[in-house]
Order: sequence, then structure tokens, then C-alpha cells
Amino acid sequence: MLIITAVLVVAGGVFSYRWYQHVGSPEYSLSQLGKAVREKNYGKASYYVDEVRIAQAVSQSLTDVLLAKYTKAIQDDPLPFTEARIEILHKIAPRFHDLALLGVQNGIRLLLSGNALLTGTSHLSQLDVHNFSQLHPVRSTVHGDIADVVIAGLPQPNPFGLTELSVRMVRIPNTRQWRIEEVPDAPAIFARYFGVKTP
Repeated sequence: MLIITAVLVVAGGVFSYRWYQHVGSPEYSLSQLGKAVREKNYGKASYYVDEVRIAQAVSQSLTDVLLAKYTKAIQDDPLPFTEARIEILHKIAPRFHDLALLGVQNGIRLLLSGNALLTGTSHLSQLDVHNFSQLHPVRSTVHGDIADVVIAGLPQPNPFGLTELSVRMVRIPNTRQWRIEEVPDAPAIFARYFGVKTP
């Protein structure tokens, strides 16, 4: 009887430790994010996403890629006033960035609120949010309070032809939860989509 009790105590301890580790993992926070989106609970979902930082970075990436694309197009165009046209393009870039920022912020809010209305490639289209239930992490690398996670199971088709997406997560201060802070592949995704060669 004593041996059985000891085995049960050890097994319970191992289970408790593993559950404690799981609850403090990036994967667990992602599962909670997915659950909140499916429940259309924007308040809970936004806890796991740094919307401001992501929107700023994504809109800046989009602006940089389009600026590079159209600067190259002007340089390759034999019409006069090449430098003047490039200068005008660079002057309006901040305005474009502001508009892109609004669009990205709205897109993130729609996604986190579980709203099925998302922007397609050329028009508004309905995207079945239940498809997001297929999202799952396939690789995760944790370095202290930073984690790089690759997520597969993206809804198909999607405008960028993605099957996987890398996200960077950080541990939320004074908690065991994680928050998505960055989409490191955004510049490369936009460059590929708009046909811009990157160095």
C-alpha cells in the first residue's frame, strides 16, 4: 500500500509539473488566443496580441516595400523629372503609411473579434473564421522571455499564398502568459507579393 501511495504521489507531482510548464508555454497562450477568437471575445483575444506594435511594424513594412517598388519603376521609366517624381513619392510615403496603419489596425481588430469580414486580394470577401480552428504551432524556440513560433494551418486560400507564418512572442510581465509582438516575415511576405527584389 505504501508503494502504491508513493507511486501515485510521484505521478501526481510529474503531472502537476508538466501541466504547470504547459500553462506557461507560448503554445498554451496561442490556444487561449484561438479560443477567444472563436468565442468572439475581443477583450480576451487582444490580451495575447500587441496590436499597436504589430500594426506599426506591418504598415511600415508595406510602406517600405511599395516605396521600393515604385521608386524602381520611376527609375526605369525614361520620362523626364525622374528625381522630382521620386522626391514626391517619398514625400507622400508618410501619408500612405498612416492610411496603411489604419487598415492594418482595423484588420487586426476584425480578426481578434472573430468577425468573418476580412479584406481579400481585390475586394471584400467572406472568410470562414472556423478555418482558424486549424491553426496550430509546429515549431517553437524559447530564449528566456522571447519565443519564435511557426504556425501552420492558415486558412486557404489566402491573399499571400501562405501555409505557415512565423510570429515572435514575449512573456507578459509578471505573468506566465505570452503575447504576439511581431511578425518577422512581414517584409519578405510583402516583397514577394508585390514582386520586389530584396537585397
